[in-house]
Amino acid sequence: MRTLTRAGGLALVLVALAAAVRAEPADPNVERARELYAQARRAFQEERYRDAAVGFEAASKLHTHAVALYTAAQAWELAGERPRAADAYARALELSGLSESQTTRARERLAVLTPELGVVVVTGDSSTQVQLDEQMQMTLPARVHGTPGSHTLVIVYADGSNERQPVTLERGASIERSAAKAAPAEQPRIIPLAEPRKHGVHLEDEQPRTSPWLGIGLVTTGAGVASLGGAILLGTAAKDAESTYKAAPTRETLEHARSLETSTNVMLAIGAVLTAGGVGILVWQATRKPAETGLIEVRVAPGAVRVKGRF
Repeated sequence: MRTLTRAGGLALVLVALAAAVRAEPADPNVERARELYAQARRAFQEERYRDAAVGFEAASKLHTHAVALYTAAQAWELAGERPRAADAYARALELSGLSESQTTRARERLAVLTPELGVVVVTGDSSTQVQLDEQMQMTLPARVHGTPGSHTLVIVYADGSNERQPVTLERGASIERSAAKAAPAEQPRIIPLAEPRKHGVHLEDEQPRTSPWLGIGLVTTGAGVASLGGAILLGTAAKDAESTYKAAPTRETLEHARSLETSTNVMLAIGAVLTAGGVGILVWQATRKPAETGLIEVRVAPGAVRVKGRF
């Protein structure tokens, strides 16, 4: 019975709103608002209350009208969207145009809905709009209702930029948020530096350079010692291979033993040459006079590499 009574009252509201919209002078926004209103009325009659509420709010956004918001609020209630119904009732009461009975009804319903919801009060410039989750955008200052819990508050500034703030609402309580846009960070100043002053520098006598032959001697000696170590390991392996051949003489074991013996001899020769050469270079460097500095110059030319040195 209550639903039928509410539907009957809404029918009267719709008739009044239609008459009010038709009375407006020709205007593109008014014409579009009239189309949206007609679509919302059909949706309401077909009990598509959510579509109807969205249509009534869209019509009111193009052509602000308190009765359209009041009707949207009732459609939101029938659709089970209590926070959006509370928003629409609150916005309708802020405007003029409601009848005495509509004003009373809007206040009664708002008083019933508000204790079950949380409210975020947003202050800021009137050119800024705010939106809670997917609800309708509202111009500041605004009171936005939401169910208890976590939500996202979207602040849309006049320049098109937006800011998202997480908010947590509690039943029957309100919180405050400011929509003041932060000033852009100051760009760092570039301060030109003075021309550097030139000062004369007295250089001490150049210290004698270290001869590269010292490094060559160390590397060569190290390589020779490593080669001799490798020869010892190969010699041990050759002895083992020889023992294997004697125990089971085959062509494969013979060739393996000879290969290891040859490798051992080659490694010994290389190690001996490198070690002797490296030690010789180190002894030569140790007995040189400090004033004598070895110089090596390498030049690369097309088709040739030239090395010139003084020792």
